[in-house]
Amino acid sequence: MYRFIRWYNQNRKSFWITIGIIILIIGVIQLINYFYKVRGEEQLKNPSNQIQNTVSNYNYNHVEVDDSHSSLTGEKISEDQETEIGVIDNFINYCNEKDLQGAYDLLTDECKEVMYPTLEDFEQAYYNQVFGNSRKNITVDNWIDNIYKLDINEDFLSTGKYSKEDTIQDYITVEEIDNQYKLNINRYVGRKDIGKSKEDKNIRIEIEQTDIYMDYQIYKIKVTNNSENTILLDDGVDIEAMYIEDENGVQYTAYTHEINEGQLMVSPRETKELEIKYYSRYGSEKVIDKVVFSRMILNNETYTTFQNKSLYRDYANFEIEI
Repeated sequence: MYRFIRWYNQNRKSFWITIGIIILIIGVIQLINYFYKVRGEEQLKNPSNQIQNTVSNYNYNHVEVDDSHSSLTGEKISEDQETEIGVIDNFINYCNEKDLQGAYDLLTDECKEVMYPTLEDFEQAYYNQVFGNSRKNITVDNWIDNIYKLDINEDFLSTGKYSKEDTIQDYITVEEIDNQYKLNINRYVGRKDIGKSKEDKNIRIEIEQTDIYMDYQIYKIKVTNNSENTILLDDGVDIEAMYIEDENGVQYTAYTHEINEGQLMVSPRETKELEIKYYSRYGSEKVIDKVVFSRMILNNETYTTFQNKSLYRDYANFEIEI
């Protein structure tokens, strides 16, 4: 005790200066947190002001349109893209303020349909996973056209900690629908209607649409079997036999490990709808021009009788131009 008193008497001035600095820092942090809380509440109450304020409490990789460029293409950010970033800002504000209905209402109908059919689905599968009931700092960068890359981190002003290892990365696509901006989130790019078909050997295959993600595509396909035999769209012997092909002849195979034989089997006079996923990373210049089933079994009843399947010969190569 005597040593502490002696040390205190010798360092009294430095001691109280240090205490004062610590109190000042705590006060500044609390003041900043209060400022952001009030500001967020004001933005949610005045949605017309949110698009104009594209910086908010996020660290965008641009400040002014003239000085901003896409990290992928190097092209300048346009005024339309600035507006799109404002919509993303709205979405993040809603999530940070726990206004899940406001955030959910900004999603496209397709994004809701394929990923979050209900508000509860959105809360459990997206909000809880990404935001975890806490505020986040967001870095937004234009990836290409109307697609934006987001780096999502803890709000270090609130938590006092920051780590790049905890960064969550997402891609958000902004679409203008009926003069309103809507979002596709969680790496979902959008939907393309196709409506192309081919009919041969009493079999009709229609490619209805595709849902495009950053890492793959899912095609919705309708198969009508007007033959007298059960057909099998693929026998699984060659994992590259079922694929989509782009205009340059590059093939992207199906996720065959996610498909069981029963899904690919179509009985006589049956119409079956399928969703098939293909390994096809998104590219703005990529054009898929055909869907191919190169080992379609035309008589599955006969096929099953072959002990040595390599001796079976009644195959069809179905290519549907899209």
